[in-house]
Amino acid sequence: MTEFTKYHVAKGQIVKVPEEHMGDFAEGDVYLVDAGSIIYLWCGKTSSPDERFVGAITSVMGDRTRRGHTRLITVDQGEEPKEFLSLFGGSITVTAQDTEGILRRVALKKREYKLFRVHIEGDISLFYEVKRIRSSLTSDDVYLLDTFNKIFIWQGKGSTSEEKETGFIIAQKYDSERAGPQEIIPLREGEETKEFFKALK
Repeated sequence: MTEFTKYHVAKGQIVKVPEEHMGDFAEGDVYLVDAGSIIYLWCGKTSSPDERFVGAITSVMGDRTRRGHTRLITVDQGEEPKEFLSLFGGSITVTAQDTEGILRRVALKKREYKLFRVHIEGDISLFYEVKRIRSSLTSDDVYLLDTFNKIFIWQGKGSTSEEKETGFIIAQKYDSERAGPQEIIPLREGEETKEFFKALK
C-alpha cells in the first residue's frame, strides 16, 4: 500500500490527521492527502471558499518545494478516483460535519482584530491564528494583522520569499471576499508604524 500523510484544513490551520481517522472525511471540510508524487486536495460538497483556498495554497507550496515533480489533483466529494480510494482500502467514510472557516462574513456585527501566522515547514504551508500580542511575532515568519479595513503584512527578518509571497496572496484573498475597500500594508520587521503596534495588545 502506498504510504501517505493526510492533513485536515480546520479553522485556517493545517492539522495532521491521526492514523485511526485516515479514512474519515467531513463534507464541510477540506483535506490534503500527500502521497509523495501526488497531492490530492479533497473538497467536501459544503466546504467554504476559504478552506478550499488554504488547501490549494498548501498544495501549491508543497509542489514548489519539490521542484514541480508532484502532481496536484483536486478531488470533489462523490467524484473520488480509484487511485485516491485505493489509499484508504477502496472506500472512505464521509460525515455531515463542518468546522468554522477563517474568512469573516460581511454581516458580522463585531469587527474583531485578528493576527495570523504564515509559516512554511518542509512541504507544508501553515496559516493559522495566533494571539494578537507582540510576543507572538517571530523573525522567521510572516504575520497578517487583520484590522478589517486594513491588513498589515508583517515580514520577519528571517522569513522566506515563499512565506512573503503566500502572505500577499492570502491578504489579497481577504480583500476580494469583503465588502468595501481594504488596504493591504506590507511592513518589514523594524519598520513598524504606531498604528500597527497599537492594534496589538
